[in-house]
Amino acid sequence: MRLSLSLAILALARQALGVASTDEYRDADVGQSGYLPNHNMDPNIVNSASFGLQWKIPFNTNEQFYAKPLTYTPLAGGNQLLFLASSQNYIRTLDAKTGALINSRQVHTPFLQSDIGCTDIPNTIGITGTPTIDPATDIVYFFSKTYIPNYRVSGNTGTANGVYYFHAVNINTLADVYPPVLIDGAVADNDPAKYFVGGVILQRPSLLQVGNIVYGAFGGHCDLFNYTGVIVGVDITAAKVVTQFAMESGPLAEQTNALLTNGAGGEAGIWMSGMGIASDGDRLFVVTGNGAAHQNQGTPASGSSPLATLGQCALNFAINAANGILSLTDYFQPFDYQNSDGNDQDFGSGGIVLLDPTVFSGGGVTKMAVTAGKNGKVYILNANNLGGYRLGTGQTDNVLQTIVTDESVFGASGSYPGEGGWIYFTPVGYATYAYQLSFNSAGIPQFTQVAKTNEISAGRVGVGIPTVTSLNGEAGTAIVWMTDPDAGIRAWYAVPQGETLVNIPLPQIGGANKFQRPAFGDGRVYTTDSNGILYCLGSPVNLPLNCTSPVEFGSVALGSKVTETVTCKANIAVTQVVGLTVGNAYFEASNASLPTGSLTAGQTFSFPVTWDLTNVTAANSANASYGNVSPGVKSTPLTLMTINGVAKYATSFPVGLTGTEVSNAPYLDVSPNTVDFGSIVVTNSSGVQTETASINIANEGQAAMTVLGYAYTTANKSVFTNTTLINGTWNLGYGFTTASLPAVGSKIPANSAVSVDAIFDPVAGVGDYSSFWQIWTDGGTENIVLEGVASTAPIANFSISTSEGGWLPPSNLLMDFGDVAPGSTASLQIRICNEGGSALEIDKSKPPNGVFRISDPTELEETLQIVPGACAYGTVLMNAPVEEYDIPNLLENNTWTLNTNDLTFGVHVVEITATVISKKVGPTNSTTGQPIYNYLGCFSESTTGPRLFPNEPVSPSTSNDNSVCQTACYGAAKYAFAGTEYGDECWCGNIPPPLANQDTTDTRCNMACPGDASDSCGQAGWISVYYDPTKYTAGANPALYGPQTALTVGNYNLQGCYSEATTGRALSAKTPTAPKNGFTLELCEAACQGYTYWGMEYSNQCYCGNSLAAGSVNQTSLVPSVSGCSMLCTGNQNEYCGGADRLNLYMLNTSAIVPTGSSSTTQPTTSTSFSTGGTSSTTSSAASASPTGPHTVTTLAGWNYLGCYTEATNTRALNGLLLPITAANTSVENCAAACSKYTYFGVEYSQECYCGNLLNSGSVNTNTVTNPNTCNMVCAANSNEYCGGRAVLNLYQAAPAASSSATATQSTVSSSTTSTPPSVSASPLSVLSTPSTGSATSTTSPSSTSTAPSMSSSSTVTPTTSSTSIIPTTSSTFITPSTSSSSAITSTSSSTSINPTASSTSTTLSTSSSSTTPPTSSSTSINPTTSTSSTLSSSSPAATTSSTSTILTSSPTTLAQSTPLWTGTPKVNSTIGAWEYLGCATEVNGRTLLGASYSNGTAMTIESCQAYCTKNNYALAGVEYASQCYCANTMAATSALGQTSCTTACTGNSAEFCGGSSRLNIFNNTAYIYPSSPKTANSYVYQGCYAEATSGRLLTGVSYSDGSNMTVESCTAFCKSNVPSGGYAGVEYASQCFCAATLAQTPVTSTSCNMLCTGNNKEWCGGSGTLNVYQYQASTGNKVRDLRGRGVF
Repeated sequence: MRLSLSLAILALARQALGVASTDEYRDADVGQSGYLPNHNMDPNIVNSASFGLQWKIPFNTNEQFYAKPLTYTPLAGGNQLLFLASSQNYIRTLDAKTGALINSRQVHTPFLQSDIGCTDIPNTIGITGTPTIDPATDIVYFFSKTYIPNYRVSGNTGTANGVYYFHAVNINTLADVYPPVLIDGAVADNDPAKYFVGGVILQRPSLLQVGNIVYGAFGGHCDLFNYTGVIVGVDITAAKVVTQFAMESGPLAEQTNALLTNGAGGEAGIWMSGMGIASDGDRLFVVTGNGAAHQNQGTPASGSSPLATLGQCALNFAINAANGILSLTDYFQPFDYQNSDGNDQDFGSGGIVLLDPTVFSGGGVTKMAVTAGKNGKVYILNANNLGGYRLGTGQTDNVLQTIVTDESVFGASGSYPGEGGWIYFTPVGYATYAYQLSFNSAGIPQFTQVAKTNEISAGRVGVGIPTVTSLNGEAGTAIVWMTDPDAGIRAWYAVPQGETLVNIPLPQIGGANKFQRPAFGDGRVYTTDSNGILYCLGSPVNLPLNCTSPVEFGSVALGSKVTETVTCKANIAVTQVVGLTVGNAYFEASNASLPTGSLTAGQTFSFPVTWDLTNVTAANSANASYGNVSPGVKSTPLTLMTINGVAKYATSFPVGLTGTEVSNAPYLDVSPNTVDFGSIVVTNSSGVQTETASINIANEGQAAMTVLGYAYTTANKSVFTNTTLINGTWNLGYGFTTASLPAVGSKIPANSAVSVDAIFDPVAGVGDYSSFWQIWTDGGTENIVLEGVASTAPIANFSISTSEGGWLPPSNLLMDFGDVAPGSTASLQIRICNEGGSALEIDKSKPPNGVFRISDPTELEETLQIVPGACAYGTVLMNAPVEEYDIPNLLENNTWTLNTNDLTFGVHVVEITATVISKKVGPTNSTTGQPIYNYLGCFSESTTGPRLFPNEPVSPSTSNDNSVCQTACYGAAKYAFAGTEYGDECWCGNIPPPLANQDTTDTRCNMACPGDASDSCGQAGWISVYYDPTKYTAGANPALYGPQTALTVGNYNLQGCYSEATTGRALSAKTPTAPKNGFTLELCEAACQGYTYWGMEYSNQCYCGNSLAAGSVNQTSLVPSVSGCSMLCTGNQNEYCGGADRLNLYMLNTSAIVPTGSSSTTQPTTSTSFSTGGTSSTTSSAASASPTGPHTVTTLAGWNYLGCYTEATNTRALNGLLLPITAANTSVENCAAACSKYTYFGVEYSQECYCGNLLNSGSVNTNTVTNPNTCNMVCAANSNEYCGGRAVLNLYQAAPAASSSATATQSTVSSSTTSTPPSVSASPLSVLSTPSTGSATSTTSPSSTSTAPSMSSSSTVTPTTSSTSIIPTTSSTFITPSTSSSSAITSTSSSTSINPTASSTSTTLSTSSSSTTPPTSSSTSINPTTSTSSTLSSSSPAATTSSTSTILTSSPTTLAQSTPLWTGTPKVNSTIGAWEYLGCATEVNGRTLLGASYSNGTAMTIESCQAYCTKNNYALAGVEYASQCYCANTMAATSALGQTSCTTACTGNSAEFCGGSSRLNIFNNTAYIYPSSPKTANSYVYQGCYAEATSGRLLTGVSYSDGSNMTVESCTAFCKSNVPSGGYAGVEYASQCFCAATLAQTPVTSTSCNMLCTGNNKEWCGGSGTLNVYQYQASTGNKVRDLRGRGVF
């Protein structure tokens, strides 16, 4: 790419030619002067009744527009387009004339404001910098902020995952021209250590295109995080970043990788209130904000000398002609920039304006620039020599001029190069000021205040950037436009009348979004307000007349008059020209000169207008009818009124009258009328500060003007003292002097002016100073006022209130609300008092948002001034989040950052904290006193397959609450999970619920617990889940917790997955009856004691035998999905229990136990046993040789290693304490020491350490067989250890203190021979486990290599004394992704195992009832998981264990018929009652009938199965294997009827056949009513299944929910009673009813209304996010036929 100066200028010229004359395809002009002469903005039309609001358009909720609208006419022609880009990353095109939407697209998910905490831009951050359109290609360019999930940390969002893309889209289609260019990772040209991180940076300034490069500038978010201001250049032809320049570089601003550390990147952001990068072709100009590093420390420096720390600078960058790379060529840095840094008064709040050099130049200055900032100063710069640092007189600023204002200035200035040259700016809370170009005695350009507006701006941040339009550059047509966050949009005539900018009334719109600059099209102006509404203002399109306008009178001398003719043509038939009005009475026109009759379309007429200055005197006039009489351009509207013959045409037409009033004699004009020097702070330091202001003495006459003299007076205005020159100084009054007055007797040429620099010096110290100063000439006499104030510095006194009403000392920066209850509110205050002598101003205020927020946004807001002796207050409201019970104490924190103009105050970061203490219920840990269970979340129940938690320890009860349920689940089997549903139900389990089932809004579980109305117990189809954190890590992947295939169970070893026999069962000696809570492997093993083999099949079938029947063969694979042994155990879904015709087969191991005294000399290994459902978990760690290379530290005193974990979903996994040690000092041991007070610690990226008491949601273990160790970065301080990896941590948890029960029994250790299966290693994280309640000592066992799959490792614990202890019923080893090992526990003396729970609960066939059976004797050990009574005994080390089991069962006897009805083999299609026999069907893999099921080894009958299926709302019933019942509404497609072998007698009636081996007798309920949506109900007619509204609800009226009795009929009756018109009714989520008079949006049809009503299981009541909708129609009375029929098969 070649880009020279000439080429750049040609490129800009080409762009100007390539668009329509009224297009604004970028932010203002390329130099950011703000002058736009090309938009047909005629002040006579704007200041008329015909100019008004054309249209306004709202967009999405919370959508904001920080990028200004752009107007553009495509190359193909057509209507002018309006291009919009929003904070939600939407881009749109609209018809600029009508506002009609043409195209819309969201380019990315927007970045969330909540991820940064800065409230400057609320809700979302997307496209915030104004785009630019290339008129040569129709391509729009912009930067968009979004996320790349898991980019730097785990999760979809989060600060570190924030990125920026550069987009190129075709404006005609909004399609990408090429894929978006990722900016993140780009390295700075001037410092390779600086790289782009989109999450901590903000693209706010408007974009600039120079040739083939588009440049964007970036700053920070509230000065938070590790950021560096940068300019990025993208080559739009190569689609890549070609340059990046960092504003802070070098050793004083070193780059760190701690992204969330405030100030770490050096800062110096570029934001400029959204103004664009300015350019004059081969160079670009920007202004930076405060920086953290200060290379310049008082020694003057040239602007061309190297500077690496560019905070608080106006900068000039050269553009390399060959490649677009930037290089710094010049800068200006204010002499007091360090003070501004400390008080957040950076002048980077204003952009830089390049003024028109054809007007704004002189005295050797060929190009001028203007910038301004929060310090209240406006700097006039030489653009070709910006000024360096401290190169002015007395080491002040070497600039052309410094204008001191009353307040902060955002967005610099606007300019108007016509009629003498003007600039405009608006300090916050003050008027808009107009300064005119003048020259000092040396001919150097200066600006003098001439006028200001009567209107003042909003007294808060957000005042817009002045923009000036004119009607094609004609004098007298310029308008100053300004947006205001309170007033909306304002306009004034750009050239003052006297000392006032005259207001042009505009329609009231909403308060403009902050820092907006209006956009212009063809006679129209556009802006957006703070609610995201787009406004278009303009004049009507249909005008009745077309008249010559403006009418130019030329130069008219005082004492003369000129007449011009106005010619008009009728555009339509006009009934009558009613009359005319003129805004200035010196312009005369008569109604008598107008046509008296009607006009036809095309007819013309003329009339004269006279500007009569014959009898006027040059003087300012306050008369409302007569205009100002003084030399200069004058203009006024003449308005014609009509009565039209055609409707919808305007009835008035404005004609502009303009001319230049001249005086042939000298004419004196002095401005401003009042020279306000503001306030000077008097300090005790040597030297007194002075302030300078300009006085403009102008001769506006056509002859030279002679100065006759000067004088001043103070209190007595009648006594003047002549101003004389003494020692080169003129005295202008007490405290005011100048050195540059024209000498008395000197002449000021015609039409010229002299700028006088006046100085205010408070010679008498503190006080008010004023002088009335007069000049008299032969062109007149004028008086002005000079005034100033000297006072002591402001002194800020800061304090925070206490809850008792007192105030903390100023040094305290902690606002601590202490312990608060969920849902509670409280407030504390910050007080800032001014104890000084001048106004104290809040320079920076970044209040909190969220749980902590301020009560009023105007409290302690930026720019707020506190007068001496007064105080200002900011109230922080704390709204603690409403929490479920049993949530760990939650530390909420936020900050409020404050600073003032008290130079000794400094930045105050107030830390705001509160600890939310939730109510604790349920069982507690006897050692810690903390609850056993913590709240996990609200989860949807499984819609297919079994429940999330299969065990129901207590019957549904009106006293149920989470405390009752947790106590029951813990007492039943110390389950890992307890959950409540439908209010009165309690469920337990050990398998974590799927993460996808969680309601992330936590609003679905809203049904009050019947036993505690303040607590929530789930909802219909939703369960409130609590978990034991010692068994599950919140947010962890449930797949990491099972299910598993057990390698050993008790004294049996897994042989593999075996098929059933060719004929009959593989194991046929014994078929134990399933316990009421279902079989587990351990229960089956106990039931088959004494047999050589046992196996589990079909989830809940246990078989025993001493031999395998012929045809039963091993399936070779242990992968469940391959072998077919993939069904979960009914009693423990953490285990696999065979499959369809597949058994997990176990064989007695007679060699697992070795004599107590044996020893070994082989290498020790680690053995681990795992068990679930209330059994024990014992781990023994064996000694091993020191690793020779990097290794994962798994053994660390006081800590348990958890694994290699990802970062959390939208935050860090651990955020209690970040980086407590330096990067170079990071090792596992050092991090552990630094985090000693926390529950968890983790190491990451080799050099980062994090601590926390909570593991945040989404952090999951990554260790798998295929991905064993992603934590593979060695520690910075120890190369032999691993310290995490990229976005993954080696995670450790503090080891729990040993409980007292663990030492109650003395144990000795015996060694045992270990035979470990190959490729299986130990891991403590394979499955959920329950800590042992007894005592156990693990042994280090020597290992010997073995390939036999039946061998397992073990450790033996032998009590030395007779005692009674609680011991596990079994021990098991599971095949896991990384481990398999076991422990065998034996006793050498008599012992009794006692279940602490005296009773067990049995679940019946009904899901809503249960029965409780006491234990059979006090000496019986009751397994809490299975409710099975068994007595275990052992008599020798060989431990041949015998067992007597009593199975507690419950069968659905209440559902069975007393007399059998289906004897023998029924005839196909025969019926008894409503049931029809369909035949004998094959069982298939995955089940033929996939609905509900149960088994009963003693009482199964066909009738009981049919009754069970009827109760559970199924049409088909099938019996199999004598004891099993299955239900469904359809048969599996692969199953076939017409089979034989359904000849196995039912266990409950030998006269009936209940299927056979893999064969089912299937029956169809012909009376079955399939669920449907009633066609009518209560005069409501069914409309369909509709999706909820995209925003809000589809039905927005009254509503109610009923978790047990909702029906379509009850809902429609409710709506009929509560909606006067009947309107609409809708049922949703099985239990919710909604009503409304109308639908909120056009309904979208859905097919997902699949939930049955809670009050009628034959009706559909919507679904998840879908409603069955009914509309009221009183005349409709059709009945709906019940749908009855056959099951589908």
